[in-house]
Amino acid sequence: MNRNSVVIDSAGNGFAEALDMSNKMGIEAALDSKELLRLRLLTEETIGLLRGIAGDIKAEFEVAQYGKEFTFTLNGDVVLDKKMHDQLIDASTKGENSAAKGFTGKLKEMIGSMLLPGTLGHTVVSGFSMGLMNMGSPTPVDASAEVAKEYLWSLEKYEDSVKQGNNATAIDLLEKSIIANIADEVQVSIVNPHVEIKVFKTFN
Repeated sequence: MNRNSVVIDSAGNGFAEALDMSNKMGIEAALDSKELLRLRLLTEETIGLLRGIAGDIKAEFEVAQYGKEFTFTLNGDVVLDKKMHDQLIDASTKGENSAAKGFTGKLKEMIGSMLLPGTLGHTVVSGFSMGLMNMGSPTPVDASAEVAKEYLWSLEKYEDSVKQGNNATAIDLLEKSIIANIADEVQVSIVNPHVEIKVFKTFN
C-alpha cells in the first residue's frame, strides 16, 4: 500500500502539489494516459467538493494506492462562511436550489446544508438536497433528526435509489457528472464540523 498526503487550504495552497502527487502515484501504478486523465479529474473533483463551502479551510488530502486501486480521502473541519450560510438559508426558506449547478454543485449544497446550525435533520433544506440526503443515507435524515450526531452518504446507495425511483432529473444529472461517471464509490461522513470525503476507483 502506497500512501501520500498534502495539506490544502481555501487560498489554493497545496492544490498543485495534490495534482502532482496523484499523477506520480498513477505513473508508478503504470496507468495509461487515459487513466491518468481520469485520476487527475477525480483529484480535482474530490478537492472541489469542499471548495466554495467555507471561507477559511484547511484539509488533508490523501491518496492511497494498491496496484490499480486508488482511494482519495479529504479530511477537514468546515465552518460555513457568511455568504454560503446565507445562500443555504435562503434556498431552504424558498425551497429552491437554483444556485447549485450540476450534481457536484448539489452535493456540495447538501454537505453545506448538513453543516448549518441545528443540522443533521433539524434545518429545513431545499427539496433536492433533502432527496440527496435521504436517498444516499442508510437512515432517513428526518426520521433520525433527534438522535443523529453524524451522517454518512453513499453515492452507490444514492444511484440505486435514483434508478429504483426512475427519477429522470436525478438520472440526467448523474449521467453528466464527472465524479459519478468515473468513481466507483463516493462516501461523505459528517460529524459537525468535521467532514470526511472518500472517493474509490479501481482502474482495469
